[in-house]
Amino acid sequence: MSGLQQQKFKTLFTHEHACIAYLFAKRWPAGFICPFCGQLQREIAPAYTVVCRYCRKHTSITAHTLMHGSKKNLVSWMRVVWQFCSRDEGISAREIQHLMALTSYQTAWRWLQKIRRAAAIADKRTCHGLVLFCIADVAVTDQQENSFAKIGLALEFNALVRTVGRIRFVVLDSNLALSAWDAFNLIIDKDATVMVADGLFPNDENGAKSYDCIEPTVWQLEQGRKIFRHTSLWLSRLYRGAVERRYLQDYLAEFSFRYNTASWSDRAMVMDHLLTGLVTPLRSLSEEELVWIK
Repeated sequence: MSGLQQQKFKTLFTHEHACIAYLFAKRWPAGFICPFCGQLQREIAPAYTVVCRYCRKHTSITAHTLMHGSKKNLVSWMRVVWQFCSRDEGISAREIQHLMALTSYQTAWRWLQKIRRAAAIADKRTCHGLVLFCIADVAVTDQQENSFAKIGLALEFNALVRTVGRIRFVVLDSNLALSAWDAFNLIIDKDATVMVADGLFPNDENGAKSYDCIEPTVWQLEQGRKIFRHTSLWLSRLYRGAVERRYLQDYLAEFSFRYNTASWSDRAMVMDHLLTGLVTPLRSLSEEELVWIK
């Protein structure tokens, strides 16, 4: 992290009130909107807890978000989020425990899981345009035994030049056909042109979304394989292969978030992007999206 970026963080999040002002503007950019009666109240100044002037009900910046009920102050939250965003290759719960001087490893782990889920919310936009969908196996631990899980990858391509764009992952269940169809709906835009490896495109039996489907080139398939190799190496290096199947979607959300923001030169922009997910009310997400972050 550069000295300039470190100074930017210190300037923005030096004390609790600065964090309140920043997160208040993130959650209600047009002014406070009461989650109960829906009234817009631009005149209300930033505060951690707000009382609606119409229905008189109380709410807070963290209400119904991933920070709901947290005993940690906002300065601590911002410090952990900054550490998460400023490290290109990721950060472990053990490192969080050391940096925040926490006595419990489990506290650091739970904290990091919430931030991973915030990354999933912030980066939940579907892949669009020309998109490759392919499936691969990744090593996981399942009830203390080594096994493999199938994951689906959506990879955007620039149709005019030989470059790749954003990625999205989904962990597939044992019913491959159904899971492939769910993956299409959840991570690929309905207007995308989809390239499907190995004939994995599911039948439209339930009248769900239909896509234009074409054959991928050898080069495009190789780009998908490169992403899978990079993902497996990242999981092995940072988490030493001890990735539990039930948390795999969270780890993949972290990887795709890092991949999709890797070209951003300003880490403060990456942090701001992640904070969007952190202050998003969970009740505003669809049922399918909630499955991924619970």
